Amino acid sequence: MGDIMTCKINADTSDGLKIVSDTSGAVDVQSNGTTRMTVLANGNVGIGATSPTTKLDVAGSILVDAYNNGGAGNGIFLRGGFLSTAQPSITVADHDGSAPDGISINGNDGVSFRTANTERARIDVNGVFLSQATVAYSDGSIGRGALQVDGRAGSRTGITLRAKSTDGSSDVTSNVSLLGAVNGNGFIGGISVNGTTTTFATSSDYRLKENVSYTFDATARLKQLKPARFNFIADADITVDGFLAHEVSSIVPEAITGTKDAEITTKNNVINANGHVIDTAIEEADWTAGKAGGRYPSDSTWAASATKPNYQSIDQSKLVPLLVKTIQELEARITALES
Repeated sequence: MGDIMTCKINADTSDGLKIVSDTSGAVDVQSNGTTRMTVLANGNVGIGATSPTTKLDVAGSILVDAYNNGGAGNGIFLRGGFLSTAQPSITVADHDGSAPDGISINGNDGVSFRTANTERARIDVNGVFLSQATVAYSDGSIGRGALQVDGRAGSRTGITLRAKSTDGSSDVTSNVSLLGAVNGNGFIGGISVNGTTTTFATSSDYRLKENVSYTFDATARLKQLKPARFNFIADADITVDGFLAHEVSSIVPEAITGTKDAEITTKNNVINANGHVIDTAIEEADWTAGKAGGRYPSDSTWAASATKPNYQSIDQSKLVPLLVKTIQELEARITALES
């Protein structure tokens, strides 16, 4: 077998230490007659594993006690280069390692959460949490959200908000707030439910308002609105009733978001086969790597600059006060005529 070098420290005692090396270059560290660590000639290290197949193979659990180590900045750190370079990764897989389930951390794609050999969620390199999606939607006009949930065809919902009891042990039918919108001025709106209905609320307390007036001519303004029937280009076979946003903006400006004929220019864009910008601020090398890895569609393209329409939007519920006031004015006129 060749020469074997053995170094013994208290080797004859029950807690002795023995270091054994042979001509293959492998080194075994033994205690109490049992191999505890193996270092192969290729540099692979096994702790509790005598034939390590990776740089570090641990048979058992690992505890990193950063708290008791005293102070911030302790723990486990994975460090790589720029996104356009090769990145290190770590995968927490099934116990047999046969499928890439569990948590996978990769410098190019962020953190991936997988079960049954399928990705279920991801935290991307920009910190966006994605559910059932691999790319955060971003076209410049809305930017990336902190949370994106991609719905699936045939499913009723992309996000389910469920009303539960205080301790979470059962469903409840009493009024429960499921979603709140807040800013520096506090709570400004939200979604709440009871046993059968859903309320979409925006702030309206009198203590938030001033210069309140009930005397204005709603009928004259309402007559300026131009309801129309049309179809959206993307839904050519569906005719709907509605308004053109720019025709409403001067009458009920609070109902409209955006400016007529506005455009937006974005840099370093990923563009899908339909010509739509699906991601921005992505370097060309990162797009190339992302396309090869499945992050971006294989038929996507990259452009250093892209100009697209920044479309207007309408909140038609903002027209309700004008409608109610007009009805009141008409009712008063009818009453006067009847008298």
